[in-house]
Amino acid sequence: MKVQVTETALISPSTPPFTADHTLALSHLDNDHSLNVTLRYLRVYVSTTTDRNPFQVISSAISTALHHYYPLAGSLRRASSGRYELVCHVDQSLPLVNASVDCTLESLNYLDDPDMNSVEQLVPDPSPEETLVNPCMLQFFCNVADLARGVDQVKFQPIWDRATLLGPRNPPRVEGQVREFLSLEKGFNPYKQDVGHVRECFNVEDECLDQLKALLFEQCALDLTTFEIFGAYIWRAK
Repeated sequence: MKVQVTETALISPSTPPFTADHTLALSHLDNDHSLNVTLRYLRVYVSTTTDRNPFQVISSAISTALHHYYPLAGSLRRASSGRYELVCHVDQSLPLVNASVDCTLESLNYLDDPDMNSVEQLVPDPSPEETLVNPCMLQFFCNVADLARGVDQVKFQPIWDRATLLGPRNPPRVEGQVREFLSLEKGFNPYKQDVGHVRECFNVEDECLDQLKALLFEQCALDLTTFEIFGAYIWRAK
């Protein structure tokens, strides 16, 4: 398989979401060095007969969604305190790449258990510098997909009340005692160990997925995506 890039377009919000450049603070979880990893995400759809240009449809959907999720078109940088902060500019945008391949989706078994060469071409691994530009997330893509299907408005409205969500409780509330935890030897840094990269694939049957969805729905009463469910259980087993 060979990927041929035809154009790269910069997509801006459909309407300006703000009028002045500013920065947004990030949480302690966002600044955890152990979570500073790159997540590459691939969605595949079977084509249908239509007069609409897929690239134009996706461009329009991203532009509309960016009005609500404008921080995702911003860039990360280190503040003087050493913590990450999100920089938002009035003219910020997201790059969208239009490309084609010399084979069919069926010939690739619909990317079910694809070979790594195909994956690397479709979702290239960004450099450390590139990961700081245009951070994105799953919920945003779900809304883009809905808008591309013709939905009038986004399903999930984000709340960017950073001062309230990231600030201390007022008044303070103590919910439980802080217990002692297992500590490592002095000077040991687990994140500097040279263990290399490990790739593993696990086949999860539909029956098991349904059980996990039902269990999480009982616990939090939320209709979560498959990706969110797997991410939650992997995090729990970490």
